[in-house]
Amino acid sequence: MSLDVDGAVRVALRLLEAEGLDKLTVRRLATELGVKAPALYWHFRSKRALLDHMTDAIVAPVVAGLPASGPWLEWLEDAGFALHTALLAHRDGARVALGADLTVARALGELAERAVGVLHEAGFPLGEATRAAGVLVHFVLGRAVEAQTRPSPAEEAAMLASGSFPFPLMARGLRERAGSTVEDDFRYALGVLLAGLAAVSPSRGG
Repeated sequence: MSLDVDGAVRVALRLLEAEGLDKLTVRRLATELGVKAPALYWHFRSKRALLDHMTDAIVAPVVAGLPASGPWLEWLEDAGFALHTALLAHRDGARVALGADLTVARALGELAERAVGVLHEAGFPLGEATRAAGVLVHFVLGRAVEAQTRPSPAEEAAMLASGSFPFPLMARGLRERAGSTVEDDFRYALGVLLAGLAAVSPSRGG
């Protein structure tokens, strides 16, 4: 039987939503597809290879929606938000993408490639452009992992109310921020990152 790799990835994403990353294996996917595991190992040598294909599927719509070029700060902000949103749209989506092989997770590599091009056009030397693009992608991945592993707002509020959080200044600050969303926190953090890039840009502010 000929295996439809794209179809297998779609099923893997459904399993991810239903059961989470820790329960997703190549063998589990084979069972869901009704095939023997060796048939899948021909296409996905390991769980990491399967995750790379899943990452490509998650990020491809982000790349499709990004312009080829534009004002670099605005472009990076839009790309960062779009990637963050796409990762959070899938259960454990950020963990799926961590450590991806960009030769397989081509869409994530294409996003980074476009970021390099936008930065280089803005005057960043090519070496610095690749470094800055990597900072953006790794920052978004890290923030998305944190967002998907942090307590829910209700759990966080209960912890602060109970007095069990052992850091009083942070507890007061978190209470002052009550009601802020994951998007609010990400917007602030991304703004800090972009301000830093603007400060070292060849034009000193883009």
